[in-house]
Amino acid sequence: MKRLIILMVLLSVSINIHAQQIGDIEIGLFGGASVSNIVSAQDLIESNLRFGVNGGVSADYYFTEFVSLELEAFYNQNGRVIDPMASNDSQISRTLTLHYITVALLPNYHFGQDFNWYVMAGPYFSFLSGANQGTAQVKEEFKGNDIGLTGGLGYEFPISANDNTSLFIEVVHQLGLSNIVKDNVNEDIRNTRTSLNLGITFL
Repeated sequence: MKRLIILMVLLSVSINIHAQQIGDIEIGLFGGASVSNIVSAQDLIESNLRFGVNGGVSADYYFTEFVSLELEAFYNQNGRVIDPMASNDSQISRTLTLHYITVALLPNYHFGQDFNWYVMAGPYFSFLSGANQGTAQVKEEFKGNDIGLTGGLGYEFPISANDNTSLFIEVVHQLGLSNIVKDNVNEDIRNTRTSLNLGITFL
């Protein structure tokens, strides 16, 4: 009985201590839901948030137990929903969807008693794979890439006794820095997107 109690205590400690070691690489899979919009300083058409999805893979290299560098590659949807009261053309679909393949490079800072919490910030580069407004294909109206900044906050917790597998939840915001519309020199039209992601990592 005494040995069983000691074993349970050791197992509990091993699960709670999450700090990674120098040189560790975590491979992750994640997916989630997002809200996005397309904004500009001179935009005369009011628009609402568009709900979308995203998902991809990641690799996170640990320089120390609290500093790591994460590379992400994922699919994400951006766009907006035009306010029905702002458009006089009832034949135009209200929903614009932009489909991107995105690569992000994100330094991570891990903190908390067991380093379960983390914040991240860094650049992203997106490739436009498609665009549609309703059933109409409108990819030719938009530039082929988008550049911006990403920031977020997350929490990771181990689910295996040897600490090799973890689940995480995070909130991530993207702010576009480039004009995404072709033949538009009078104003910058940019992407914004916020997502709630769930994922799993393997060490």
